[in-house]
Amino acid sequence: MRLRRLGATVAVAPLLVLGACSSEAPVTADPTRDQTAASTGTTPPTTAAPTPETTETTTTPVVAQPTKVPVKVTLKDPALGHTITATQVVRNMRWPKGHPVASEAFEIVGVNVKFAAGDRYTAELPPQYVTLKYGDSYARPTSEFGSDFAKPIKAAKRGETRSGWLIYKIDKGASPLGLMFHRPAYQVSTTDKAIKALVIQANLTK
Repeated sequence: MRLRRLGATVAVAPLLVLGACSSEAPVTADPTRDQTAASTGTTPPTTAAPTPETTETTTTPVVAQPTKVPVKVTLKDPALGHTITATQVVRNMRWPKGHPVASEAFEIVGVNVKFAAGDRYTAELPPQYVTLKYGDSYARPTSEFGSDFAKPIKAAKRGETRSGWLIYKIDKGASPLGLMFHRPAYQVSTTDKAIKALVIQANLTK
């Protein structure tokens, strides 16, 4: 992709498209069998067995409480001058009411960050470039919970500084957590200088 030192901002598509799938095991039920007493010559008197009383017990699922973890993590792009600083991680963020995805299988994780875009080139610093590594999997930031959910961070343009939250939906209880910056390659139009793609990461929580 081409960059210019001055001029219009170049839109960049993220390098990676990440996803998770989950599966559910089928549920089977044991059949019941009726037992019939055999007749021998004479018919025995019929006796009635008492029916035991059953009591249904309703188990209320335990809802994990949000956990705030202060962090101090910085990712720097030496070629473009971008800086990403994370200051807090919140695990088990509360699910919005009426959301269709079951909270039993997934967890919402928020990372409070500050974006400082470099002022040398016109390349933006968008949230889509910052993924969350959890265990051996990855997740891109999601906006499915709406613009009012924890103030999602917006892209920082040339020379801008922005603050807000990166929101991720991951497998429940997955760990450790890490922050990754995936930046594509660029071509500087004014000098024909090539800037190689960059992937950097840092640990967030154990």
